[in-house]
Order: sequence, then C-alpha cells, then structure tokens
Amino acid sequence: MRNFKLLQFIPLLLLLNLLSTNTYAARHAVVLQYQHISDRTPPSRSTPKQDFIEHLNYIEQKGYTVWPLEKVIDALKKKRTIPDKTLAITFDNAYVSVYEEAMPELARRQMPFTVFVAAAPILKEHPLYMSWAQLRKIQKAGGTIGSMGITGSNFAKPMPEELKTEQLARIEKDIQLNEIALEKYLGVKPNLLAYPEGQTDESIEKLVSKMGYSAFGLHQGPASRYTSLAYLPRFMATGSANNINNLSVKLSSLPLPVRKVKAEKRILPNTEKYPELNVELLSGSYVLSGLRCQNSEGLPVTSYLTDGKRPGFILKSKLSEKIGAIEYICTLPHDKSSRSYWFSHTWIRPDAEGRW
Repeated sequence: MRNFKLLQFIPLLLLLNLLSTNTYAARHAVVLQYQHISDRTPPSRSTPKQDFIEHLNYIEQKGYTVWPLEKVIDALKKKRTIPDKTLAITFDNAYVSVYEEAMPELARRQMPFTVFVAAAPILKEHPLYMSWAQLRKIQKAGGTIGSMGITGSNFAKPMPEELKTEQLARIEKDIQLNEIALEKYLGVKPNLLAYPEGQTDESIEKLVSKMGYSAFGLHQGPASRYTSLAYLPRFMATGSANNINNLSVKLSSLPLPVRKVKAEKRILPNTEKYPELNVELLSGSYVLSGLRCQNSEGLPVTSYLTDGKRPGFILKSKLSEKIGAIEYICTLPHDKSSRSYWFSHTWIRPDAEGRW
C-alpha cells in the first residue's frame, strides 16, 4: 500500500515540476529585429546572410516556435498563455535584401515574419528598398506588414522651434499617410508599428496607442505582460548583436516581473547626466543578489538593492551619460536554471539646443 501511494505521488511531483518550469515563461515572447540581410551594407544595420541562416538553423534545432507578431500581441492583450521558447521575427525599413535573401529562407521553413514599412522610399523607387510588387510577394510568403510612418524619420526628434502639439500633429499625419499608402498598395491597415530608430517619448506612445497601434522600440528584453503595449522591447540581431552565442542568451531570456518603475521622463533635461531609476518588483524566481546592470555602451551602472516591503533596486550611473539615446540593461539569474531575467529602460539626453 505504501508503494502504491508513492507511485500515486510521483506523477503529482512531475506535474508540479512541469508547472514550475513553464510558469515563469507562460506569457512572454522574444522579438528579434533585423534590417539588411547582407554583408555589403552598413554593418551596424546588417546581418550577413550566412549569419541569418545560422540563426534560423539554431531556432529550429533548439525547438523554438516562431509565431506571427500579431499572434503574440493578441495573446498579451488577452492575457493568454504563450508557450515557452516562443519568438517573433521582424525586419525594419523593408530593405530589398529582406526580399532577396531572407524571404526564401523563412518561406522554406514556414516561419512567419513581419516587415515594418515606411512608404516614402518605396514610392520614390529607391533601389535599397523593396517595390510594392515585392512586398505583395512578401505577404504571400507569410510576411505581415507593419508601419513606421510614411517618412520613416525619428518620431522623437522635434523640428527646429516646433511646439510639442505641432510635433504630435506631424507624427499623427505621418502615420495616417502611411496607412493610406499601405491600404492602397498592399490592401492592409496595420495595427503594428516600429518606432524609427527605436526612439519615442511618453506623449508619442499615448498618441500611437490612441491610434490603435501596438508599438516596438529597440530596447532589450522579452515582450511580456510587464512591458507596455505602446513601447515593447525587441532584441537587435544586427551588427555585433548577430553573434550566435550572444543571440542564444537573448533567445532564452525571461521577463523580469516589474511592478513599478520610477524615473525621469524619457526626454531628459540636457543637464541630467546621471539619470536614476527606481524599480519595484513582484516576487519571482530571480536571484536579486545576482543583479548586473550596464548602459548601452557596456559600461557598468551602479545598483543598490532597496529594503522596502517589496523587492527592488535603484540604478544610477556614476559616469556622465553622453548626448543621445541611453539604455540601462539589467539581468538577474533564475534560481533554478541557467536562464536570466532581463529588464531595460531608456532615455534620450538632448544637447543644449534640444538636438541629438
């Protein structure tokens, strides 16, 4: 009888173990960002074809599932479970190398993907960009279309002497004109948007959300219930980030369960050289003492663990941050595996004239 009870108990242990290993990954997906698939274009924006193929082979061999980006967003909105090891593949700017080099590889593997399009260079028939006919073939091959506004210019950068209300009106028109072009030539009205250069601010995010878009930046971490649908993270897979060892760590990343973030607004005053971040966490399987943080240049950011009712930490760089985009990136080890939790936060520091 004792052995029988033990046998009954073993399946329960196995079930509990299965739940514990999958729960931490139940509502997140890694989103990869590519641009050129070529070794003849600017390296920082490019992934050579052989490296891209290596990425796809790794994804297949390690048992990852590639979802359409819109399916990921739908699951996040409806708080549905997303299987562990789920990812989405995206391309910014609709460069012709995506059609020539990436599309055949993705179609052969039946992997869905998203191309974020700014219509202006396509309307001008710029040779670096796809044509409308090629984009229609992208759609037939399993690609969905997202928006970058019609010009593809940085939303966060104001024009000289432009008021904030004028800037927001200009961005809204930019997005609306792109909607008209994409509907006319591709028959779609996208609800996915990539911020050009990954840059935005709180008022732009509010506008984009009001227009019905889920939007992506270029800050690091998995997309999850802990990230805003108006400013979702993506891992870049271009330049030095296309190294397979680097990428494999990011593919296995977990979302840090963030409850609250206190920080200065995304566009910093020029005088703020040492931005500070206060992060409050929910409970989780992370090892808080293993917190490691750096900025986007790879320089360490000092962290202090807080001693409040909830776990958390404060970040403050001891080094003066440069003019332009700033990203603080943190990782914490999982307490029962080799995987890591990721969190990032971004700002922009303009110069004295408000430029960067």
